[in-house]
Amino acid sequence: MDDDAAQPPGPVSPLGASGPRRQWVVVADSPFLPAHGGGEREHLGFVTAALASRRLALLVLPGGDRVDLEPYRELLRRGAPGHEVPLVAVPRRTSPLLLAHPRRPYVVSSRPVPPDLVERVRALAPQADGIVVFSYKSRLLGEALARGLRVPAVLRQHNREGAYHRALAAATAGPRGWVLRREARLIERDERALGRADWLAGTVDISTEDAEWRRSTGAHHVVAVPPFALPAGPFVRRPRAGRVLFVGSLDTATNQQALGWLLDQVWPTVLAARPDAVLHVLGRAPSPALRRRLAAGGAELDADVADLAPALAQAAVAVNPVQGGSGVNIKLVDYLAAAVPVVSTSLAVRGLPLRPGVDLEISDEAGGFAAAVVRLLGDPTAARALAERGRDHLLELVDPEAGLRTIDDLLSQDHQRRR
Repeated sequence: MDDDAAQPPGPVSPLGASGPRRQWVVVADSPFLPAHGGGEREHLGFVTAALASRRLALLVLPGGDRVDLEPYRELLRRGAPGHEVPLVAVPRRTSPLLLAHPRRPYVVSSRPVPPDLVERVRALAPQADGIVVFSYKSRLLGEALARGLRVPAVLRQHNREGAYHRALAAATAGPRGWVLRREARLIERDERALGRADWLAGTVDISTEDAEWRRSTGAHHVVAVPPFALPAGPFVRRPRAGRVLFVGSLDTATNQQALGWLLDQVWPTVLAARPDAVLHVLGRAPSPALRRRLAAGGAELDADVADLAPALAQAAVAVNPVQGGSGVNIKLVDYLAAAVPVVSTSLAVRGLPLRPGVDLEISDEAGGFAAAVVRLLGDPTAARALAERGRDHLLELVDPEAGLRTIDDLLSQDHQRRR
Protein backbone atom coordinates (compact mmCIF):
# COMPACT_ATOMS: atom_id res chain seq x y z
CA MET A 1 0.00 0.00 0.00
CA ASP A 2 1.38 3.41 -1.01
CA ASP A 3 0.82 6.42 1.24
CA ASP A 4 1.71 10.04 0.51
CA ALA A 5 2.01 12.06 3.71
CA ALA A 6 0.03 15.28 3.89
CA GLN A 7 -0.86 18.13 6.19
CA PRO A 8 -4.50 18.80 7.14
CA PRO A 9 -6.11 21.44 4.92
CA GLY A 10 -6.68 25.02 5.89
CA PRO A 11 -9.96 26.46 7.17
CA VAL A 12 -13.08 24.99 5.60
CA SER A 13 -15.33 27.55 3.92
CA PRO A 14 -19.10 27.42 4.52
CA LEU A 15 -21.74 26.52 1.96
CA GLY A 16 -24.47 28.78 3.21
CA ALA A 17 -27.89 27.17 3.59
CA SER A 18 -26.60 23.76 2.59
CA GLY A 19 -24.45 23.46 5.69
CA PRO A 20 -20.70 23.14 6.18
CA ARG A 21 -18.39 21.84 3.51
CA ARG A 22 -17.30 18.37 4.51
CA GLN A 23 -13.94 16.66 4.01
CA TRP A 24 -14.21 13.44 2.02
CA VAL A 25 -12.28 10.25 1.67
CA VAL A 26 -13.01 9.30 -1.95
CA VAL A 27 -12.75 5.60 -2.75
CA ALA A 28 -12.27 5.00 -6.47
CA ASP A 29 -13.21 1.66 -7.99
CA SER A 30 -10.26 1.31 -10.41
CA PRO A 31 -7.28 3.20 -11.81
CA PHE A 32 -8.61 5.98 -14.05
CA LEU A 33 -5.51 7.61 -15.58
CA PRO A 34 -5.12 8.01 -18.48
CA ALA A 35 -8.84 8.57 -18.82
CA HIS A 36 -9.62 6.78 -22.09
CA GLY A 37 -13.12 5.46 -21.31
CA GLY A 38 -16.32 7.08 -20.10
CA GLY A 39 -16.11 5.65 -16.58
CA GLU A 40 -12.53 6.85 -16.27
CA ARG A 41 -13.52 10.32 -17.45
CA GLU A 42 -16.31 10.37 -14.85
CA HIS A 43 -13.81 9.35 -12.14
CA LEU A 44 -11.39 12.05 -13.24
CA GLY A 45 -14.07 14.73 -13.44
CA PHE A 46 -15.37 13.89 -9.97
CA VAL A 47 -11.91 13.90 -8.36
CA THR A 48 -11.02 17.14 -10.15
CA ALA A 49 -14.20 18.86 -8.94
CA ALA A 50 -13.70 17.63 -5.37
CA LEU A 51 -10.10 18.86 -5.41
CA ALA A 52 -11.01 22.28 -6.78
CA SER A 53 -13.64 22.75 -4.07
CA ARG A 54 -11.21 21.65 -1.31
CA ARG A 55 -13.48 18.76 -0.32
CA LEU A 56 -11.05 15.94 -1.09
CA ALA A 57 -9.15 14.88 2.03
CA LEU A 58 -7.73 11.58 0.72
CA LEU A 59 -8.00 9.32 -2.34
CA VAL A 60 -8.11 5.52 -2.06
CA LEU A 61 -7.13 3.78 -5.32
CA PRO A 62 -7.91 0.05 -5.73
CA GLY A 63 -5.51 -1.59 -8.14
CA GLY A 64 -2.96 1.09 -7.42
CA ASP A 65 -0.35 -1.58 -6.71
CA ARG A 66 -0.22 -2.31 -10.46
CA VAL A 67 0.00 1.15 -11.99
CA ASP A 68 2.34 4.11 -12.08
CA LEU A 69 1.16 6.33 -9.23
CA GLU A 70 3.01 9.47 -10.28
CA PRO A 71 0.17 10.74 -12.56
CA TYR A 72 -2.20 10.47 -9.58
CA ARG A 73 0.17 12.34 -7.29
CA GLU A 74 0.54 15.01 -9.96
CA LEU A 75 -3.26 15.27 -10.31
CA LEU A 76 -3.62 15.73 -6.56
CA ARG A 77 -0.84 18.35 -6.47
CA ARG A 78 -2.13 20.27 -9.47
CA GLY A 79 -5.78 20.12 -8.48
CA ALA A 80 -5.35 21.76 -5.08
CA PRO A 81 -2.23 23.96 -4.97
CA GLY A 82 -1.00 24.42 -1.41
CA HIS A 83 -3.36 21.69 -0.17
CA GLU A 84 -1.52 18.38 -0.33
CA VAL A 85 -3.91 15.45 -0.60
CA PRO A 86 -2.65 11.96 0.34
CA LEU A 87 -3.02 8.92 -1.86
CA VAL A 88 -3.53 5.39 -0.54
CA ALA A 89 -3.10 2.65 -3.13
CA VAL A 90 -4.64 -0.71 -2.21
CA PRO A 91 -4.21 -4.01 -4.06
CA ARG A 92 -6.66 -5.82 -6.32
CA ARG A 93 -7.13 -9.60 -6.29
CA THR A 94 -7.57 -11.23 -9.68
CA SER A 95 -7.68 -14.94 -8.87
CA PRO A 96 -10.36 -16.79 -10.90
CA LEU A 97 -11.15 -18.70 -7.68
CA LEU A 98 -13.06 -15.59 -6.57
CA LEU A 99 -15.70 -16.49 -9.17
CA ALA A 100 -16.63 -19.54 -7.08
CA HIS A 101 -17.98 -17.55 -4.13
CA PRO A 102 -21.67 -18.46 -3.74
CA ARG A 103 -22.89 -14.99 -2.74
CA ARG A 104 -20.28 -12.31 -3.35
CA PRO A 105 -19.70 -11.03 -6.91
CA TYR A 106 -16.21 -11.09 -8.35
CA VAL A 107 -16.18 -7.32 -8.88
CA VAL A 108 -16.58 -6.87 -5.12
CA SER A 109 -14.38 -9.76 -3.93
CA SER A 110 -11.54 -8.51 -6.12
CA ARG A 111 -11.35 -5.30 -4.06
CA PRO A 112 -10.55 -6.61 -0.55
CA VAL A 113 -10.00 -4.46 2.53
CA PRO A 114 -6.37 -4.35 3.74
CA PRO A 115 -6.24 -4.96 7.51
CA ASP A 116 -4.51 -1.63 8.18
CA LEU A 117 -6.65 0.53 5.88
CA VAL A 118 -8.70 2.31 8.53
CA GLU A 119 -5.68 3.21 10.67
CA ARG A 120 -3.72 4.50 7.69
CA VAL A 121 -6.59 6.67 6.52
CA ARG A 122 -7.19 7.95 10.05
CA ALA A 123 -3.51 8.91 10.39
CA LEU A 124 -3.29 10.61 6.98
CA ALA A 125 -6.67 12.40 6.99
CA PRO A 126 -7.79 12.92 10.60
CA GLN A 127 -10.07 15.74 9.44
CA ALA A 128 -12.14 13.45 7.17
CA ASP A 129 -15.83 13.43 8.12
CA GLY A 130 -17.39 11.67 5.14
CA ILE A 131 -16.80 8.84 2.67
CA VAL A 132 -17.71 8.90 -1.02
CA VAL A 133 -17.53 5.42 -2.53
CA PHE A 134 -17.09 5.75 -6.27
CA SER A 135 -19.14 2.81 -7.29
CA TYR A 136 -20.66 -0.34 -5.97
CA LYS A 137 -17.52 -2.34 -6.81
CA SER A 138 -15.65 -0.70 -3.91
CA ARG A 139 -18.42 -1.14 -1.37
CA LEU A 140 -16.33 -3.34 1.00
CA LEU A 141 -13.68 -0.62 1.22
CA GLY A 142 -16.33 2.05 1.76
CA GLU A 143 -18.11 0.08 4.47
CA ALA A 144 -14.87 -0.64 6.33
CA LEU A 145 -13.95 3.05 6.35
CA ALA A 146 -17.43 4.26 7.29
CA ARG A 147 -17.66 1.86 10.22
CA GLY A 148 -14.04 2.19 11.28
CA LEU A 149 -13.94 5.99 11.16
CA ARG A 150 -17.56 6.32 12.32
CA VAL A 151 -18.46 8.80 9.61
CA PRO A 152 -21.32 8.82 7.08
CA ALA A 153 -20.83 7.45 3.57
CA VAL A 154 -22.56 7.82 0.21
CA LEU A 155 -22.34 5.63 -2.87
CA ARG A 156 -21.80 7.34 -6.23
CA GLN A 157 -23.10 5.07 -9.00
CA HIS A 158 -22.37 5.73 -12.66
CA ASN A 159 -24.60 2.87 -13.80
CA ARG A 160 -26.67 -0.04 -12.48
CA GLU A 161 -24.00 -2.68 -12.14
CA GLY A 162 -26.38 -5.63 -12.46
CA ALA A 163 -28.01 -4.25 -15.60
CA TYR A 164 -24.61 -3.42 -17.04
CA HIS A 165 -23.35 -6.96 -16.51
CA ARG A 166 -26.54 -8.39 -18.02
CA ALA A 167 -25.87 -6.30 -21.13
CA LEU A 168 -22.29 -7.56 -21.22
CA ALA A 169 -23.52 -11.16 -20.90
CA ALA A 170 -26.05 -10.71 -23.72
CA ALA A 171 -23.27 -9.51 -26.01
CA THR A 172 -20.79 -12.26 -25.02
CA ALA A 173 -20.91 -15.84 -26.29
CA GLY A 174 -19.54 -19.06 -24.80
CA PRO A 175 -18.32 -19.76 -21.25
CA ARG A 176 -17.47 -16.12 -20.61
CA GLY A 177 -21.07 -15.17 -21.31
CA TRP A 178 -22.28 -17.79 -18.80
CA VAL A 179 -19.89 -16.41 -16.16
CA LEU A 180 -21.14 -12.87 -16.81
CA ARG A 181 -24.78 -13.96 -16.46
CA ARG A 182 -24.03 -15.56 -13.09
CA GLU A 183 -22.11 -12.45 -12.02
CA ALA A 184 -25.05 -10.26 -13.06
CA ARG A 185 -27.46 -12.29 -10.88
CA LEU A 186 -25.17 -12.01 -7.85
CA ILE A 187 -24.65 -8.29 -8.41
CA GLU A 188 -28.37 -7.55 -8.75
CA ARG A 189 -29.15 -9.30 -5.46
CA ASP A 190 -26.24 -7.61 -3.71
CA GLU A 191 -27.01 -4.21 -5.22
CA ARG A 192 -30.61 -4.29 -3.99
CA ALA A 193 -29.54 -5.15 -0.44
CA LEU A 194 -26.85 -2.48 -0.40
CA GLY A 195 -29.36 0.33 -0.90
CA ARG A 196 -30.77 -0.43 2.57
CA ALA A 197 -27.42 -0.90 4.37
CA ASP A 198 -27.20 0.78 7.77
CA TRP A 199 -23.74 2.25 7.09
CA LEU A 200 -24.84 4.04 3.93
CA ALA A 201 -26.26 7.56 4.11
CA GLY A 202 -27.61 7.34 0.58
CA THR A 203 -26.94 6.68 -3.09
CA VAL A 204 -26.10 9.28 -5.72
CA ASP A 205 -27.05 7.91 -9.14
CA ILE A 206 -25.79 9.42 -12.36
CA SER A 207 -29.23 9.37 -14.02
CA THR A 208 -32.81 10.08 -12.99
CA GLU A 209 -33.93 6.74 -14.42
CA ASP A 210 -31.41 4.77 -12.36
CA ALA A 211 -32.42 6.72 -9.25
CA GLU A 212 -36.09 5.87 -9.82
CA TRP A 213 -35.26 2.18 -10.19
CA ARG A 214 -33.19 2.19 -7.01
CA ARG A 215 -35.98 3.84 -5.02
CA SER A 216 -38.34 1.12 -6.27
CA THR A 217 -36.09 -1.49 -4.62
CA GLY A 218 -36.50 0.14 -1.19
CA ALA A 219 -33.15 1.92 -1.16
CA HIS A 220 -33.11 4.89 1.18
CA HIS A 221 -32.08 8.46 0.40
CA VAL A 222 -31.52 8.18 -3.35
CA VAL A 223 -30.76 11.27 -5.44
CA ALA A 224 -29.67 11.84 -9.04
CA VAL A 225 -26.63 13.96 -9.88
CA PRO A 226 -25.57 14.35 -13.55
CA PRO A 227 -22.07 13.40 -14.74
CA PHE A 228 -18.91 15.08 -13.53
CA ALA A 229 -17.08 14.04 -16.71
CA LEU A 230 -14.79 16.80 -17.89
CA PRO A 231 -15.39 18.55 -21.23
CA ALA A 232 -12.72 17.80 -23.82
CA GLY A 233 -12.19 21.47 -24.77
CA PRO A 234 -11.70 24.28 -25.09
CA PHE A 235 -10.87 24.08 -28.79
CA VAL A 236 -11.97 25.56 -32.12
CA ARG A 237 -14.42 23.46 -34.14
CA ARG A 238 -13.24 22.84 -37.72
CA PRO A 239 -15.59 20.10 -38.96
CA ARG A 240 -14.55 18.16 -42.03
CA ALA A 241 -17.29 17.38 -44.54
CA GLY A 242 -18.61 13.83 -44.27
CA ARG A 243 -16.66 12.96 -41.11
CA VAL A 244 -18.69 10.85 -38.64
CA LEU A 245 -17.24 10.11 -35.18
CA PHE A 246 -17.78 7.13 -32.88
CA VAL A 247 -16.05 7.15 -29.47
CA GLY A 248 -16.04 4.21 -27.08
CA SER A 249 -13.91 1.71 -25.18
CA LEU A 250 -13.52 -1.00 -27.82
CA ASP A 251 -12.77 -3.76 -25.32
CA THR A 252 -16.26 -3.38 -23.81
CA ALA A 253 -19.00 -5.68 -25.06
CA THR A 254 -21.69 -2.98 -25.05
CA ASN A 255 -19.57 -0.70 -27.27
CA GLN A 256 -18.70 -3.61 -29.55
CA GLN A 257 -22.41 -4.36 -29.88
CA ALA A 258 -23.18 -0.70 -30.66
CA LEU A 259 -20.43 -0.45 -33.24
CA GLY A 260 -21.52 -3.73 -34.84
CA TRP A 261 -25.08 -2.43 -35.26
CA LEU A 262 -23.74 0.80 -36.74
CA LEU A 263 -21.48 -1.02 -39.23
CA ASP A 264 -24.02 -3.66 -40.27
CA GLN A 265 -27.34 -1.85 -40.15
CA VAL A 266 -26.63 1.87 -40.55
CA TRP A 267 -23.38 2.61 -42.32
CA PRO A 268 -24.17 0.99 -45.71
CA THR A 269 -27.22 3.27 -46.01
CA VAL A 270 -25.14 6.32 -45.09
CA LEU A 271 -22.52 5.46 -47.72
CA ALA A 272 -25.17 4.91 -50.38
CA ALA A 273 -26.36 8.48 -49.90
CA ARG A 274 -22.98 10.04 -49.05
CA PRO A 275 -20.09 8.14 -50.70
CA ASP A 276 -17.68 10.72 -49.27
CA ALA A 277 -18.64 9.88 -45.66
CA VAL A 278 -15.82 8.62 -43.42
CA LEU A 279 -16.40 6.78 -40.15
CA HIS A 280 -13.77 7.77 -37.58
CA VAL A 281 -13.62 5.30 -34.66
CA LEU A 282 -11.72 6.34 -31.57
CA GLY A 283 -11.37 3.99 -28.62
CA ARG A 284 -9.36 1.82 -26.30
CA ALA A 285 -7.93 -1.65 -26.92
CA PRO A 286 -9.57 -2.77 -30.19
CA SER A 287 -9.12 -6.48 -30.92
CA PRO A 288 -7.26 -7.61 -34.04
CA ALA A 289 -10.59 -8.84 -35.46
CA LEU A 290 -12.20 -5.43 -34.95
CA ARG A 291 -9.22 -3.70 -36.51
CA ARG A 292 -9.58 -5.89 -39.61
CA ARG A 293 -13.32 -5.30 -39.79
CA LEU A 294 -12.96 -1.53 -39.60
CA ALA A 295 -10.18 -1.53 -42.19
CA ALA A 296 -12.27 -3.64 -44.55
CA GLY A 297 -15.10 -1.13 -44.26
CA GLY A 298 -12.86 1.85 -44.93
CA ALA A 299 -13.18 3.27 -41.41
CA GLU A 300 -10.38 5.21 -39.76
CA LEU A 301 -9.30 3.91 -36.34
CA ASP A 302 -7.38 5.77 -33.64
CA ALA A 303 -6.72 3.49 -30.68
CA ASP A 304 -5.86 4.44 -27.10
CA VAL A 305 -6.00 8.19 -27.63
CA ALA A 306 -6.15 10.15 -24.38
CA ASP A 307 -7.06 13.53 -25.94
CA LEU A 308 -10.46 13.56 -27.65
CA ALA A 309 -10.27 17.22 -28.65
CA PRO A 310 -8.77 16.85 -32.18
CA ALA A 311 -11.33 14.21 -33.18
CA LEU A 312 -14.22 16.22 -31.74
CA ALA A 313 -13.00 19.37 -33.47
CA GLN A 314 -13.04 17.68 -36.89
CA ALA A 315 -16.27 15.68 -36.59
CA ALA A 316 -19.18 16.82 -38.76
CA VAL A 317 -21.53 14.45 -36.88
CA ALA A 318 -21.11 12.18 -33.85
CA VAL A 319 -23.02 8.92 -33.44
CA ASN A 320 -24.14 7.20 -30.26
CA PRO A 321 -25.73 3.88 -31.34
CA VAL A 322 -25.96 2.27 -27.88
CA GLN A 323 -27.99 -0.96 -27.75
CA GLY A 324 -27.67 -1.89 -24.05
CA GLY A 325 -26.53 -0.73 -20.60
CA SER A 326 -27.61 1.82 -18.02
CA GLY A 327 -26.53 5.11 -16.49
CA VAL A 328 -25.57 8.13 -18.58
CA ASN A 329 -23.46 7.57 -21.66
CA ILE A 330 -20.34 9.68 -21.11
CA LYS A 331 -19.53 9.89 -24.82
CA LEU A 332 -22.82 11.76 -25.19
CA VAL A 333 -21.59 14.34 -22.67
CA ASP A 334 -18.32 14.64 -24.61
CA TYR A 335 -20.13 15.16 -27.91
CA LEU A 336 -22.62 17.71 -26.63
CA ALA A 337 -20.10 19.67 -24.56
CA ALA A 338 -17.95 20.01 -27.69
CA ALA A 339 -20.92 21.30 -29.76
CA VAL A 340 -20.84 18.34 -32.15
CA PRO A 341 -24.24 17.47 -33.70
CA VAL A 342 -25.34 14.07 -32.40
CA VAL A 343 -27.45 11.19 -33.69
CA SER A 344 -28.29 8.74 -30.89
CA THR A 345 -30.52 5.86 -29.94
CA SER A 346 -33.09 6.56 -27.21
CA LEU A 347 -31.37 4.14 -24.83
CA ALA A 348 -28.19 6.22 -24.96
CA VAL A 349 -29.92 9.37 -23.69
CA ARG A 350 -31.85 7.82 -20.80
CA GLY A 351 -31.15 9.63 -17.56
CA LEU A 352 -30.70 13.14 -19.02
CA PRO A 353 -33.71 15.27 -20.00
CA LEU A 354 -32.50 16.02 -23.53
CA ARG A 355 -34.96 17.06 -26.24
CA PRO A 356 -35.21 15.01 -29.45
CA GLY A 357 -34.97 17.20 -32.52
CA VAL A 358 -33.89 20.16 -30.40
CA ASP A 359 -30.69 19.11 -28.64
CA LEU A 360 -29.89 16.06 -30.79
CA GLU A 361 -31.46 13.61 -33.23
CA ILE A 362 -32.79 10.29 -31.87
CA SER A 363 -33.76 7.13 -33.72
CA ASP A 364 -33.83 3.46 -32.70
CA GLU A 365 -34.52 2.20 -36.22
CA ALA A 366 -31.50 1.73 -38.50
CA GLY A 367 -33.08 3.50 -41.47
CA GLY A 368 -34.10 6.50 -39.39
CA PHE A 369 -30.68 6.64 -37.73
CA ALA A 370 -28.94 6.62 -41.12
CA ALA A 371 -31.32 9.25 -42.51
CA ALA A 372 -30.58 11.57 -39.59
CA VAL A 373 -26.82 11.21 -40.15
CA VAL A 374 -27.20 11.93 -43.86
CA ARG A 375 -29.48 14.91 -43.20
CA LEU A 376 -27.00 16.53 -40.80
CA LEU A 377 -24.06 15.89 -43.11
CA GLY A 378 -25.97 17.59 -45.92
CA ASP A 379 -27.06 20.67 -43.96
CA PRO A 380 -24.15 22.12 -41.95
CA THR A 381 -26.17 25.17 -40.88
CA ALA A 382 -28.93 23.07 -39.32
CA ALA A 383 -26.34 20.74 -37.82
CA ARG A 384 -24.52 23.65 -36.18
CA ALA A 385 -27.76 25.07 -34.73
CA LEU A 386 -28.68 21.65 -33.31
CA ALA A 387 -25.22 21.26 -31.76
CA GLU A 388 -25.29 24.71 -30.16
CA ARG A 389 -28.68 24.06 -28.58
CA GLY A 390 -27.48 20.70 -27.31
CA ARG A 391 -24.35 22.20 -25.78
CA ASP A 392 -26.22 25.04 -24.08
CA HIS A 393 -28.83 22.69 -22.60
CA LEU A 394 -26.19 20.24 -21.38
CA LEU A 395 -24.30 23.01 -19.60
CA GLU A 396 -27.53 24.00 -17.85
CA LEU A 397 -28.01 20.41 -16.68
CA VAL A 398 -24.45 19.62 -15.59
CA ASP A 399 -23.31 21.75 -12.65
CA PRO A 400 -20.41 20.13 -10.72
CA GLU A 401 -20.67 22.41 -7.70
CA ALA A 402 -24.39 21.73 -7.33
CA GLY A 403 -23.65 18.00 -7.48
CA LEU A 404 -20.99 18.30 -4.78
CA ARG A 405 -23.39 20.24 -2.54
CA THR A 406 -25.99 17.50 -2.95
CA ILE A 407 -23.47 14.94 -1.69
CA ASP A 408 -22.52 17.24 1.20
CA ASP A 409 -26.19 17.50 2.14
CA LEU A 410 -26.67 13.72 2.17
CA LEU A 411 -23.65 13.29 4.42
CA SER A 412 -24.69 16.12 6.74
CA GLN A 413 -28.29 14.92 7.05
CA ASP A 414 -27.09 11.43 7.94
CA HIS A 415 -24.73 12.89 10.54
CA GLN A 416 -27.64 14.79 12.13
CA ARG A 417 -29.85 11.68 12.14
CA ARG A 418 -27.23 9.66 13.99
CA ARG A 419 -26.48 12.25 16.69
